[in-house]
Amino acid sequence: MDLPRSTLRAPRGMSPLTLAMGVAALALLARLLYVQYFATPMPYMDQWDGEWASALKPWLQGSLQWQMLVSPHNEHRILPTRLVTLLSYAATGEWNNVHEARIAAVVFCFIPGLLTWHALRDAGVAARRWLPPLAVLLSVLPFAWENFLVGFQSQFYFLILSSIVAIALVARHHQSIAALAGAVALSVFACATMASGLLTAVATGATCIMACLCLPGRRAPALCATALLAVVAIAAYAWVPVIEAHAVLRAQSVGEFAGAAVRVLAWPMRSGAFAPIIWLPALVMIGRMLVRRRASPADLVMAGLCVWSALQALAIAYGRGHDMRAPMSRYTELFVPGLFASAWFAIRLWGEAGQGARLRLATRTVVVLFAIVVAWPLLGRASKDAGKLQQFTADARLQQDNVQRHLAGEDLRAPQGDGFVLPYPDAENLKQRLDDPLLRQVLPGHRAGPAPEGGAGAP
Repeated sequence: MDLPRSTLRAPRGMSPLTLAMGVAALALLARLLYVQYFATPMPYMDQWDGEWASALKPWLQGSLQWQMLVSPHNEHRILPTRLVTLLSYAATGEWNNVHEARIAAVVFCFIPGLLTWHALRDAGVAARRWLPPLAVLLSVLPFAWENFLVGFQSQFYFLILSSIVAIALVARHHQSIAALAGAVALSVFACATMASGLLTAVATGATCIMACLCLPGRRAPALCATALLAVVAIAAYAWVPVIEAHAVLRAQSVGEFAGAAVRVLAWPMRSGAFAPIIWLPALVMIGRMLVRRRASPADLVMAGLCVWSALQALAIAYGRGHDMRAPMSRYTELFVPGLFASAWFAIRLWGEAGQGARLRLATRTVVVLFAIVVAWPLLGRASKDAGKLQQFTADARLQQDNVQRHLAGEDLRAPQGDGFVLPYPDAENLKQRLDDPLLRQVLPGHRAGPAPEGGAGAP
């Protein structure tokens, strides 16, 4: 796709790298403040199985093997998250959720930074005016509050970051064997972050094909990489364990899957009726790019990100689509790269609205509607999301207090009200773990003494 001269002409001011670094710094600051004021040190839910039982405890016992680091946790292989646990403990001497959440914040800040950098490298004044604020907004609003506060959720950030880099490598260097090898390696790495990491190989392969269609130069390296990426995706799919207990969470029919898909694709709106508005700028510009067989590297990066987020949305609609009204908080950051890329294409569509008055009016109406359906729900429900974040923090502090009372000798199994009053769903299982002297030595603050004989709460 040919860029107009006004778009290619670099405006005066800060360089794309400087703007990207500023966005990353603001994102990091915001996330660290969330962690400082709202996260709690006590490990939470999946951390007891995914981190302690399968990584930290074997490491402390001297029995850790690399196979344990890639062992399944539900449907997922969470290699980098387990490595963060070990790194955090090695640096601090504690198994502490706050430390892990801070590391996750550092990993996260590269995501808006890279999105901004890749968008602005080939962009004009309009993109530089609107895309950095959008990247900051998507970083600081608490719609994904659960990911902010639980270090275990770093798996999402490793997945998103590796996917952005892999797609960018093939979009900008589709003739480079070294870049293509790096993209394949990152796609393999993505498979070890979450089950849906296999879709990184699919989206990266799709970007390779678009690069072959739209950019000059040799096609053989990119086509070979595409074939290799297809093998990676197939092997990763076979590597995903089937959890029979999760079958009830999946969409139970084609109709239920379709309904869940449009609702997920419509995020940040809750009604599936808005999905066409959110994706229309990207569909129009990507379709035009493929028909003309011309594109800038930034066009290809953004097209690849749209493909990636759309695939993630469809995977969630299938895997968690039963009775779905809206995607859970933890999943929403998977849609951010695609939403950002759609904003890039909306800005391009505004600048290339055409010569006719009716065509210009129609295209700019689409862009205005896109801006409204993105900004309105994000800003409108910020206070509600903040309330959920605060409630989560209050619950987590209660759970932490209950664990500390057990460590002081009270019975963990005593009823204490409704809801999750413990940071693990099985009280008896948690009690057995907390009675382990090795675990008591690494819990936050080292406040726990040895377990009473017969277990905490014993007479």
